[in-house]
Amino acid sequence: MEKRALEQLWDQNQSTGKKKKLVATVYEVLFALVAFSNLCLVVFDASYLWKIPYARMTFRDVYLDYAPELVKRYDPVKGIESHRFVDSYNEEVKNLKGALSTLAENPQDLEARQVSVQSRQALVEMTEDMINRRGVDSHFYLAEKDGVLERMKNIMRDEYPNDDNSAKDAFREFFSQENLTPENYKEKFAFFDAEIMHLMNQNYFRWIGEDGEKKDFFHLYDRWFVLFFLIDFLVRWVVAIVQKRYRKWYLFPVRQSYEVFNLFPPHHGAWFRLLRVIPFYMRIRQNGWLPDDGLAPDIIKSNASIIAEEISGLVVLNVLDQAKSSIKRTGLSMEGETRNAVENLLSNQMASVAKKVMPEVQPQISEMVSYSINRAMEPYLLSPIGPIVRLILMSVHATVNDGLEAALSGPEGTERLSRILQNSVSNILEDMADPSSQEALIDDVIRVLDRVQEDVRESVANRNARPQA
Repeated sequence: MEKRALEQLWDQNQSTGKKKKLVATVYEVLFALVAFSNLCLVVFDASYLWKIPYARMTFRDVYLDYAPELVKRYDPVKGIESHRFVDSYNEEVKNLKGALSTLAENPQDLEARQVSVQSRQALVEMTEDMINRRGVDSHFYLAEKDGVLERMKNIMRDEYPNDDNSAKDAFREFFSQENLTPENYKEKFAFFDAEIMHLMNQNYFRWIGEDGEKKDFFHLYDRWFVLFFLIDFLVRWVVAIVQKRYRKWYLFPVRQSYEVFNLFPPHHGAWFRLLRVIPFYMRIRQNGWLPDDGLAPDIIKSNASIIAEEISGLVVLNVLDQAKSSIKRTGLSMEGETRNAVENLLSNQMASVAKKVMPEVQPQISEMVSYSINRAMEPYLLSPIGPIVRLILMSVHATVNDGLEAALSGPEGTERLSRILQNSVSNILEDMADPSSQEALIDDVIRVLDRVQEDVRESVANRNARPQA
């Protein structure tokens, strides 16, 4: 019974542990979704009025073309209002279109003709006022759209050229009765709306707040996310204290100091809010939702082998080229430390030959000595005393074999042979110092390097020719 109770208690603990782990996982997923949503909103807000490089427009201008409803909803968040001048200009253009449309149907309508004359005059005056204003008095100053005004002026100059290259004269010509008639106004205004009013509608107005900055109400929406992050931070701090994860109670905020980007909401620091990507990244990494080494090391690892493979062959070819150039320019010096190093290397190899190789080739040496003796004694072997000489030579051959074996296996013989070989090394090095020998050696070394370089070049070419996976 006691064993059964223990098993039940163990099962209950296991079940409770699993439930707690499940709840914690669900909460972490919820936190990640909220943090990611806030990060997306922060990026959108920071880039809303950001000037796109080389495009002469902001993202708001792009949204204005493709998602006007989004602009209509988000402009109040940024404190953006329609510009009074632009509204008045649009209203006069609308009045002029209506008057011309009425005249197209009824050319005798005096009221429409009077509205047409008044609207033309008003638009000319408003255009001149728009062009004459400069600096802080410009209608485009607060929205930083003075460049848009210059584009409008250039477009009108190109479409309606004049001797003075005047934008005012170009606008006057466009609004003149000779240019805009009831018969062609639709075609003319199609150009004007697409090229001029399209740019003018990018202008807007923002009031200046009591803090001296342009009004921006994004913080009213962002503060709810900050409150969520603050509650999450405080709860985890309390849990860390209860579970005694750290030796001191104040170590939790020290270890989680990067979360300050979530907890500090600068009113006008839109780009500062983008640093919230750091606590977001750290949180999902702590949850094990990223590779152990993070994203950047994984990217580096996956590309390091490719980069190394691509440049290794080129590096080897460059090194071989430099080595050949250095040898051709300076030669192979056999003086000083270089000579000593080469001599030590060859001496060690010769000592190894004397101790290990020579005893193994001793039978071949003995055979060569016996063959030499037989050739020298060949006239006597063919004479009448040949049998006696052959018996003597058999004894000599046995003595020579025993002597060679003793000399090559004993320490004294080995030492003598080592001295002979080392003297040979010295003679070889002395001969290498000769200019003609140096030249021949350099040619041989360069031929070897050329062969190695050609092999490397073929290897690189074959590797590049392989189809990529």
